[in-house]
Amino acid sequence: MTVAIVLIVAVAAFYARRAWSGRSRGHRPNVLLITIDTLRWDHVGCYGAAQAATPVLDALAARGVRFETAIAHAPLTAPSHASILTGLTPVRHGVHDNGAFVLAPDIPRIATMMHAAGYATAAFVSGFPLDRRFGFASGFDLYDDRLPRGNAPRGAGETERKADATTARVLDWWPRPRASADAASAGRPWFVWVHYFDPHAAYDPPDEYRRRFAANPYDGEVAFVDAQIGRLFARLTGIDRLDDTIVLVTADHGESLGDHGEETHGVFVYDATLRVPWIVAGARVPAGRVVQTVARGVDVVPTLLDLAGVQIPAGLDGRSLRAALDGRAMSDEPAYVESLLASRNFGWAALRGLRDARWKYIAAPRAELYDVAQDPRESANQIERQPERVRSMSRDLDAALRAPARSAARPVDAEAAGRLRALGYVTGTGSPRGDGGGGRDPKDAIALINRLERAIADTRVDPARAATELRGVLAEDPGIVIAHRQLAVALSAAGDHRGAIAEIEALRSRDLATAEDLVLLSESLRVTGRREEAARAIEAAARLDPQSPEPALTEARALASEGHPAEAAGAYRRALDLAPDNAEALVGLGQAALVQGDVESAAAAFERVLSRDSGDVAARTGLGLVRGRQGRMDDAIALLQQVVRDSPANAEALAGLGAALARSGAPRQAVPYFERAVAAGLRTTPVLNGLGFARLETGDRAGALAALRESLSVQPAQPAIQQAVRDLAAGNDPSIRK
Repeated sequence: MTVAIVLIVAVAAFYARRAWSGRSRGHRPNVLLITIDTLRWDHVGCYGAAQAATPVLDALAARGVRFETAIAHAPLTAPSHASILTGLTPVRHGVHDNGAFVLAPDIPRIATMMHAAGYATAAFVSGFPLDRRFGFASGFDLYDDRLPRGNAPRGAGETERKADATTARVLDWWPRPRASADAASAGRPWFVWVHYFDPHAAYDPPDEYRRRFAANPYDGEVAFVDAQIGRLFARLTGIDRLDDTIVLVTADHGESLGDHGEETHGVFVYDATLRVPWIVAGARVPAGRVVQTVARGVDVVPTLLDLAGVQIPAGLDGRSLRAALDGRAMSDEPAYVESLLASRNFGWAALRGLRDARWKYIAAPRAELYDVAQDPRESANQIERQPERVRSMSRDLDAALRAPARSAARPVDAEAAGRLRALGYVTGTGSPRGDGGGGRDPKDAIALINRLERAIADTRVDPARAATELRGVLAEDPGIVIAHRQLAVALSAAGDHRGAIAEIEALRSRDLATAEDLVLLSESLRVTGRREEAARAIEAAARLDPQSPEPALTEARALASEGHPAEAAGAYRRALDLAPDNAEALVGLGQAALVQGDVESAAAAFERVLSRDSGDVAARTGLGLVRGRQGRMDDAIALLQQVVRDSPANAEALAGLGAALARSGAPRQAVPYFERAVAAGLRTTPVLNGLGFARLETGDRAGALAALRESLSVQPAQPAIQQAVRDLAAGNDPSIRK
């Protein structure tokens, strides 16, 4: 399949060049921008990576132009993408971290420029740091950030969409843009941005790639994304659009993979995390050229505008690289780079610097200077040997920092913090500490940051181990507020709610508790029976962050678990007032309606979720149960079978499928689903009774008796079941049937 894709791309390249040569200069090409999260440049085949399996990107470079060196401006998704989309450095656009900043709506970005020039615009993003709430949707007719919700608590599942699912959404949009139905037929060109998140840690490629890259799953993720890009190119070929489409592929940042002691990315500004691929091909782009001029993230906007024939606005930090594409000489412009992760979240020093074709200067408590042309691994610090160069680059850096700056900071709401933690980020979860003019040098404590990141990842799979690790982190540096906050989360997840309460109360005593902390405090207080205090904590959270739906959602979850569906529905409605499309609130509203017997309202809520995300597991399960209640057994079975295929341990879907099959006259098929539901933890009287009577219908009287007796052990006050057990024990036919 991969070979076929490469052949399609190669053949299409030939016809693209031939077709373009006959087009008029007035024709506006389509523009496809692809950004691959966490793609390190030297893990792509055309950049010399022998271990790589990137035939599609390699073929793209062969039919276009590859920039040998390209530099991102920050090793984090949101600030780097803000530079890619605006042509401004982080100093100018003001986004310095994930989750804690919003790109201001009045900042022009490529989507608004292309839209004003008559382009249909669409974006398909795959990671939560680019959610529309952070300001990235401006200018797009369609901004598809529909991430799968899954079954994770507190929205933590809404973090990432796999590359094949994102590709499917793009292919659904082509060739008739939904946001502008007549765009294709009227000849209106389009600008499409596709963002793939997969190479981001944790590395979990699909099975085929996991087997092929067992020793290096990161490369498996990269290979999987490469194949999905091949699907895009194949579709463009199929609709005769590849010949008039400009394609630019780059990355927001790379991945350290252990270089300089950093396991992933976000802290350091070495080339391991800032050097990225930069490949341009298609209309108006010559083939087979390798350019030595350094490309930067801020150069994406002016270069694409120039190639598309759209006027480049004044005031950008980037410049068009069209001359370099055409083979003309261009002088290098230095790239501003920064990481404020350690300063914002730990109170340590910020890292800022400049990187040109040969030298990189990093301002830090122990400043660094590297001859990257001769020392690409940045292992020999030249700071003492090049004093004049240090002074010159330091002055240039100071000038870059004096540029008119934006303040885009915003409080991190509890939901966003939970999603960022689910991705392993320490960013966006702490209170800003300023820009870190001084403090501890991150080089001296990278092992501590690695330990903290591992603990964050462990919280979801082994919270007790995470708590131990976090206590170790705090023993070394008690001032890391995020570690205290994450320790409370880990203790709560491990069932130590009193310990979680103590951690959060300690934060409150120092006036450091956020709305996220108070939400968790409320949950822990409620579990320990302190309901009045829990209510006060959730009210305080709502006051602290009045725009977040999380306090209302937290209250709704508690009320639903305590058997108060009407009150839970009221809380879910309050959450929907703040976030009208919140999937958890809609599903909760549907479940509350179902419990109260309002089948039509339940169906409407579940269908509303599925209209936005057809793969939502909880909504599909709920709608399957609704269809069963309505007597539409075929529909119920089809929906629930789909859920069980996708989520084999979903106890509610298993039980619902068993019930639907039993009611459809297929008790033998129903039995294993009931049994799997019980094994998955749904040991309730309806499920056990359903299992018992399904077994009885198959002639398994002993199995039926065992299930019904287990049901009575859960709830003895079931007179009808008591009678059935007596009948079975006496060898009689039970006096009731399911």
